Amino acid sequence: MGDVDGAGRALAYGMINAAAENSRENKIVKTCMLAKGYTMVDENSPLLSTSQPAQQIHSNYADAYYNTAIAKHFKGDLDAAIADYTQAIELKPDYALAYLNRGRAKHDKGDLDGTIADCTRAIDLKPDYADTYTVRGVGEQEKGNLDGAIADHTKAIELKPDYAYAYYNRGNAKQCKGDSDGAIADFTKAIQLKPDLAAAYYNRGTTRHHRGDLVGAIADYTEAIQQQPDLAIAYSNRGAAKHDEGDLDGAIEDFTKAIELKPDYAGAYNNRGLAQQDKGDVERAIADYNKVINLTPGYAGAYYNRGCLRYDSRRFTDALVDFSKAVELDSSNDYARFRLWLIRARLGEAEAATTELQTYLAGRANGKLDDWASKIGHFLAGQLPEPEFLAAAKNGDQKTTTGQLCEAYFYAASKHLFSGQKPIATDYFQKSIATDKSDYLEYASAVAELKYLKNQK
Repeated sequence: MGDVDGAGRALAYGMINAAAENSRENKIVKTCMLAKGYTMVDENSPLLSTSQPAQQIHSNYADAYYNTAIAKHFKGDLDAAIADYTQAIELKPDYALAYLNRGRAKHDKGDLDGTIADCTRAIDLKPDYADTYTVRGVGEQEKGNLDGAIADHTKAIELKPDYAYAYYNRGNAKQCKGDSDGAIADFTKAIQLKPDLAAAYYNRGTTRHHRGDLVGAIADYTEAIQQQPDLAIAYSNRGAAKHDEGDLDGAIEDFTKAIELKPDYAGAYNNRGLAQQDKGDVERAIADYNKVINLTPGYAGAYYNRGCLRYDSRRFTDALVDFSKAVELDSSNDYARFRLWLIRARLGEAEAATTELQTYLAGRANGKLDDWASKIGHFLAGQLPEPEFLAAAKNGDQKTTTGQLCEAYFYAASKHLFSGQKPIATDYFQKSIATDKSDYLEYASAVAELKYLKNQK
């Protein structure tokens, strides 16, 4: 597997409650979870009486609106809930819990500024209530203020040291900051405090997965499934980890289970397609990519993956259509642009393809100027000599170097093939395969090219 700017693999990351698909990656997922357990006013409080003082009557009315707001909130009627929370606040301006839960409802509607504002007001009124800091922290994280989020969750923990959700949410924020050690520590503490918290196992699994700890990731995904058997995304991510381990049958089984639980789960179809592709089952892989495109027409990764299959089947015109669509949907998709260059070069359009690629690289906004993807692009566009390109592939740790060499030899072989230098091309395709990076799409393409060259003899 590769990261977003790395291997030519279509792995994707999303969220438990939303399918935030990424066009270049296998489905590893993280999420934020609000602390649950809304505080309810006693529903058995005395009935209103005209003999009560006006202040008490207003308070009782405020409690009534608050309780109906909670009920509406649980039912998902967010606009009505917010209206009732607002009525409660108008009747009782110092009603901290009404501000807090109106902030929750606004979060559920996607109004993060409103969430933060309401929670801040609740903190002004009741600064010792841990829940409020946690909810505001989630809002801050989703707005991108990770330091603010971590500070809020830390305050919640200070106020309530056994608050599992605060540790969990702080772990999420640390994960987003790239502090994987801190994230794992917080998820582990959340699990110690609440052993049935499926999301904590799940997110610890995603963190371990990103670190390459596949055994630990699979164990965590499995525990998340045991705690929440209908958690489709945990099956999909466990499938991704099994795929990375080389257990294609186990991966396909998990992706299939995820699809059974969530029939419209485009990411699971995409990942199953990748596993089918690596097994050599082209027709089933294409069927899965077709399903992804049917479910989510804007899923650029599915077009890219299907395009690679069509490329390997020498259906270059069809592949050209798929890669063009992938670029249309995601203009920053470097690898789709590289494949476009390969097809156009072999179809006799090398000059025009090179000019187009050079123009893209000159204005490329994603990644760094000297990252690996940019080196591939400059090599294909004739701006980086082959010796320097191959040397650059060896820059990194062993895992990174192996993946980059798999890609480098494939692209170098392709250029030699297009110029009629079949012996050199054959040698380089063999070197690409020798990296044993069988989960790379360049590896699969090298295998296909070698097979075709042997059949031509």
